[in-house]
Amino acid sequence: MAKKPITNKVLWIFAVGQLGWSLLSGVISTWLVHLYTGSPEKFGDTNGLFSSFITQNPILATLTIFGIITAVGRLFDAVTDPLIASWSDRAAFKGGRRIPFMKAVAVPFALVTVAVFVVPSFTNVVLNDTLIFVLLMLFYLFMTIYCTPYNALIAELGDTQRHRINVSTYISFTYIAGFSMATLVPSLAGMFQGNTVTDVLTSVASANGLTLEALQTGLADKTLAISNLASAEQIAVMQAAQQNSMRIAIGIMAAIACVAMMIPAFYIKERDYIDSKPVNTPAFKSLFATFGNAQFRRFVYSDVIYFFAVTLFQTGLADYETRLMGIGSENTFMLTVLMTVISLSLYPVINRFAPKLGKKKLIITGFFAYSFVFLLTVFCGTGLIWGVIIAGCAGIPMAILGILPQACVADVSELSTLETGEDRSGMFFAARTFAMKLGQALSMLVYTSVTVSKILENGEKYVDPMQYRTTAIIATAACLGGAFLFFLYNEKGVLAGIEKLRAKKAGEKNEL
Repeated sequence: MAKKPITNKVLWIFAVGQLGWSLLSGVISTWLVHLYTGSPEKFGDTNGLFSSFITQNPILATLTIFGIITAVGRLFDAVTDPLIASWSDRAAFKGGRRIPFMKAVAVPFALVTVAVFVVPSFTNVVLNDTLIFVLLMLFYLFMTIYCTPYNALIAELGDTQRHRINVSTYISFTYIAGFSMATLVPSLAGMFQGNTVTDVLTSVASANGLTLEALQTGLADKTLAISNLASAEQIAVMQAAQQNSMRIAIGIMAAIACVAMMIPAFYIKERDYIDSKPVNTPAFKSLFATFGNAQFRRFVYSDVIYFFAVTLFQTGLADYETRLMGIGSENTFMLTVLMTVISLSLYPVINRFAPKLGKKKLIITGFFAYSFVFLLTVFCGTGLIWGVIIAGCAGIPMAILGILPQACVADVSELSTLETGEDRSGMFFAARTFAMKLGQALSMLVYTSVTVSKILENGEKYVDPMQYRTTAIIATAACLGGAFLFFLYNEKGVLAGIEKLRAKKAGEKNEL
């Protein structure tokens, strides 16, 4: 039976799924550490909003609870990633090798993301530590079950070089859209606080002989401290309102993400477009064969470093903006929009010139551009202008490295399929997913260790601004290393191999 032609409409429908999982990933990478660690610098800050629920002091040397969770999580991923990839590659479901997994896990994936911020709310800190560990393990497991088959479809729907670049462009667009939406959480949360905080502040102002406006101004510029003016009960009421509004906002984001993940799962009939056959290679034999591919190894080494550097930057972005640049949390979304608009405006340029200039040259340029952005963060001063400069510059490498790396994986995967006769695209993208999560885990381990709060003589917690700048220094060095490693990738050899084997295969068909 002839397969339906793959069109850009199909690729766009597919790309909507990326918006969903990137939104959930963005909620975790942007707000998990920000909400569960540190302490607010002034009244109303979200930093450390949930910090009372889990252990804050280092548990082992400089390792925090999140550092240990992410370290253990990567060992967990080292087993689950290849198992899920192999399961998908070997699947013979009626609905295809990939789509059934996406359908099954979209709802649990969204629910567990919300649970990470809702469930660990007991007075027993050790119980909360345990719960957040279990929930994050489930989050990464469900992310693997959705993303590994999803990413394998990049290679299978990208049946030509043009389609591979197009689908990489489209999913990069939806990835940025999802990540940008995740930064809206505090703004959305503000809509659900109701009058609770205002009512309490009005009462506090009246009791201290102040107007509400004078109290709010004093709290904003830190000339007044809420701890000196309000009772512990009043502070607890306001904090609970702020916590609950954040949870509601995260719940809404997760619902949107779930719908987005379901769209390609229900609207794309995999068997209509892809003539895929289950492979017989066992999981870890397939994994070893994947890493036995020299070009893939060269790619993935730099990819780990990329995800480490960019996640370190994303994890610290809210802190860089609020603590180093003195920008209010209400302006973080505006800066993200600026970064997104600049990035998206470059998509047509990259999409058009990547086949002419080569993906390798552009990716290396992206690494160096990100290094410059991180270096700017190291030396940034205070003021919104610094946020604008850094957000504007970050849009350039975000566009390049958002589009082209997955197209490289699709190239290597196709060459391997032509060489071996086995379509193991699931394993290739699982290996990249593992590289992504390894880089993310290392970044969280480093970030939480470097920015551990210091205890002052009066018992207050404090993070020195230099600790945040140190994380940006580490990201700069890592990105430079990734650029030099990517020089080893032989893009011309991979593309030439694909053309040669395709021509050979076409010639054999003609002879028959």
